[in-house]
Amino acid sequence: MIEVVEVLNNDIKEDASLGGGFRIGHSYFCTENDADDEWLEGVVEFELIPLLEEYWFDEPSKVEQWCVKLRGAIRE
Repeated sequence: MIEVVEVLNNDIKEDASLGGGFRIGHSYFCTENDADDEWLEGVVEFELIPLLEEYWFDEPSKVEQWCVKLRGAIRE
């Protein structure tokens, strides 16, 4: 998951309409509970994907590509 988020952050940083200030920060991955696959799925589905939908509302195919990558990274 770390590698996928790093690549995502690079994509966000290089996007002319976003930039480095829009990168995904560590706070999304901080928890006092067990950080298991179920918890991580919740972060991806209810935090990261909605954020990407806002970032790239005019590029749904880009959002879908990142959804696939993020969901796939959970089980790696």
